[in-house]
Amino acid sequence: MRLLRVLAAATSFAAVLALPSAAQEGKQFKDAWFWGAKGGALIYSSNYSTDAGYAPTAGIDWMITRTNGGLYVSADQSFFSSTGAFGEIGSTGPRDRLVTLRNLTQISAAAVGFPMQSPTLHPYAGIGVSYNRIGSITPVGTYDNAVQMAAGTDSIQAKKVAFAPFVMAGVQKRLPRFSVFAQGTGTFLRNDFFLHYPKPKFGLQYAIQGGIRYNVGSSIDRAR
Repeated sequence: MRLLRVLAAATSFAAVLALPSAAQEGKQFKDAWFWGAKGGALIYSSNYSTDAGYAPTAGIDWMITRTNGGLYVSADQSFFSSTGAFGEIGSTGPRDRLVTLRNLTQISAAAVGFPMQSPTLHPYAGIGVSYNRIGSITPVGTYDNAVQMAAGTDSIQAKKVAFAPFVMAGVQKRLPRFSVFAQGTGTFLRNDFFLHYPKPKFGLQYAIQGGIRYNVGSSIDRAR
């Protein structure tokens, strides 16, 4: 139900942006500021599970364009439940402490370039950095003592958040009243993050998304 509410809000936001506007038809892709709403799928795996998981995502983004390049900023929420692990010393020696991982928030920014442009079709590629935060982490089972609990809490906090570089590629299609787009991203998560698993994805986390963007105006000051 939470996902449906988020997607409904994103759809409503997009619908408002796409209200009829004769001026939109005359706006160009370059030197523009786009607001967008999107949805898609996150392809992930944890440091404990070898199987890839698929999580629905919803988000908003901003694209600021100039002639050959621009700036991309986005905020995304992914919805899933998975199992991770961290190492601890138990009464019988080293062991894995399992934890339940739920949801992921990502805030991203990237420099983008615009190769092979046409009047209505606009491919783009970019490289940037993202803030990745797991929504909630719940240990499975009980700790042996307070010292072990304190060490476990420290391990969870250290593996809960990661700043990571990412690459992206996509294409935006200009329509009369708004633009539609599709894009993919690959995020290089650090080794000690709960959602990093080196095989078979070499530590990469993928996302595939699509949505609409609306041109809200120029990205440069016009001479008066």
